[in-house]
Amino acid sequence: MKLILLILTLSYGVCFSQIDNDSLKKTDLNSTYHANTLSVHPFGMFISRINNNFQLKAEKKMSITANISSGNVWLPYVKAYNPLNEDDRIAMQNIVWHRRYAFYDENSSPTETIENQADGIIRHYQIKFNIPISDNQEISLSSRMFSLDEGNIPYSLLTSDQFLEWFHSNIAGGEDPFARKAYGFNQAKIRYMDENGKTLQIDKGDFIFSGIDLSYYYYPHFNFLEKMNIYVNVGLQMGANVSKVNPSLDFGLNSSFVKRLALNNKKELHFGLSIGALRQRLLCFGDAVKLSDKKFLLSSEILFEYVKQINQRSSFSIASTYYVQSSYNKKGGFEYLVLTGDRISTHWHYAISHLYRFLSAHTLTLTYANGDIAYWMYLREDLLVDNAPDAQVGIGLKVYFR
Repeated sequence: MKLILLILTLSYGVCFSQIDNDSLKKTDLNSTYHANTLSVHPFGMFISRINNNFQLKAEKKMSITANISSGNVWLPYVKAYNPLNEDDRIAMQNIVWHRRYAFYDENSSPTETIENQADGIIRHYQIKFNIPISDNQEISLSSRMFSLDEGNIPYSLLTSDQFLEWFHSNIAGGEDPFARKAYGFNQAKIRYMDENGKTLQIDKGDFIFSGIDLSYYYYPHFNFLEKMNIYVNVGLQMGANVSKVNPSLDFGLNSSFVKRLALNNKKELHFGLSIGALRQRLLCFGDAVKLSDKKFLLSSEILFEYVKQINQRSSFSIASTYYVQSSYNKKGGFEYLVLTGDRISTHWHYAISHLYRFLSAHTLTLTYANGDIAYWMYLREDLLVDNAPDAQVGIGLKVYFR
């Protein structure tokens, strides 16, 4: 897979190799994309996921970054039965998934059960220190913290239940398509029980320190790539998950390619591709809630960024990204799963069903950098409906030490 990506990248670079590069040489622009746009998924908050790195080269100064994200999570209660008898599994496989419960007797068949529900605004707080260790290497240390609240206006404007349902009713989606109005606005509770009876529960006002991530980035110099203005980086990540929900150590690997294309001496386009793999629970430190039945979570992200160099010290950029992550659970497990819940809307099943398919989202990010300070804000929206989260916004600040 990586070989194919490299071939495509090289081919892309050759196509633009005839473009005048003098304007690129006039600037010492690194990256203007600093945002951490990872979703505030209730399970993802307890896992050391990889935030893709689209920097062009190692930074020359130490820096500190603060990211704050806020996302509306909406997953009405669903209970799922996992048949243990092979005959029961075969029988359920031959019935369309949303009709299985009518044909399944959980009292007479051996079964495991899982339950899930989530409602509220998850706020993610990240503090990251970045330290250069050579001309083409750097390390970063970051913390993961989050809280849960109801999302009352004005503290949650774009992500509040009221705004989302106003948008659905007046712009797109139809009247109350997810039955938020039926269940009630501005509630805050997350509860998940795995097949072993272990429970994850987060209540209104809870604040959780979920982990620390240590990352190393290497920016190799490939002359034949840099002549085409293609930049490469490779990253390693070790994540310590310190909560009682998932006491474990994760290990990740990711790589990114970024192509710079000059429009003139003050404007550029950046095209980026990043891929990553996270080995979950490489080491476990105690009993954990089973958040995923996979060893690896895979992810990929595509970046399209327009950059305007205002002067030698300041720049502005607008970036669009498309992100995908593999499902938390193996897809095959859904083939015989029996779901039950309040079928108020056609989306009643997502609390469980979305765990068996890949997650995707589109993000729009605006960044302004001036000297040793950069500011950004972003809006993230799920493309395939999973509502974990639905809409998400974020702001951030990066400060370089002199």
